[in-house]
Amino acid sequence: MRLVRCIGLSLAIGLWFGCDSIGSKTAAPAPGPAEPAAAAASPAQPPTRLVYPADPVVYSRGAAIQANTPYSTGGLITSYRVNPALPAGLALDPATGVITGTPEAVAATASYEVTGSNSAGSTSVSLSLTVNDQAPAAKPVVTLAPFLTEATTGLAASTKDLGKDMTYAWTLRGGSITAGQGTPAITFTAGDAGTLTASVAVGNTGGSLTGSAEATVVRAPDSTMTLSQAAAVRGTGRASVPEQAGVTYLWTSLPGTASATITSGQGTREITFTAGANPGTVQIQVRVQNQAGHYATTTGTVKVQTGY
Repeated sequence: MRLVRCIGLSLAIGLWFGCDSIGSKTAAPAPGPAEPAAAAASPAQPPTRLVYPADPVVYSRGAAIQANTPYSTGGLITSYRVNPALPAGLALDPATGVITGTPEAVAATASYEVTGSNSAGSTSVSLSLTVNDQAPAAKPVVTLAPFLTEATTGLAASTKDLGKDMTYAWTLRGGSITAGQGTPAITFTAGDAGTLTASVAVGNTGGSLTGSAEATVVRAPDSTMTLSQAAAVRGTGRASVPEQAGVTYLWTSLPGTASATITSGQGTREITFTAGANPGTVQIQVRVQNQAGHYATTTGTVKVQTGY
């Protein structure tokens, strides 16, 4: 039969002893080390500097912007606000301060105060921001006739209408603008023979591009005719106009009481014609047309006589 010893209390050392099956005493586990006191929370530090890497910044209406992400020193910023409100289409993330979006309207240069805060304080930065129109994507194309007649009024040059927010500044070399400055189309008067250049700068607050076109200004056609005043029956006669560059000549015989046939020179400045068998009168007409499409016409009368 196994002996079991009872637990005893040693008043001298203040320890409890347990009884084991063979009579030996074992010590109770000693208390563990005391839990350390919770460290006192460090006070939050206020932010001391707030910076946007893109400042000042210019954006284009209708074009998504690159995110403008701020950085700061001092304590961690936990919230952001801006005053006044950013232009329509742009937004400030209140948690991160990042500015994103697509500007919806033109906005003049202005300062926007962004404030970053935490529980200990705040810091601010003044951000300069502008929203311009989008500049034209390509040079304007000017529509202009390739040939013009000197001193002609009411001529036109034009370019595509890109909308009410665009400006149109025309310049003309070799002529004078008479109407339409500041619009997509002008009217003008051509100057002397030579080269005329029409240019237009199309732009807005985002920038401008210039396009131009050239025209050759030619002389007015001259149909002043030198004509045989009389010709014999079945006889020959001559008609001519001044020599001119770049024109066409069209000759016509207009029968009257007599007739005539153009026998040579059609398409040139001088012709020969043969009168018919009957006496009377016949008309010779010439039309002279230049490269601009302007023409002049003269008609002369020839007497066809017998015995001439």
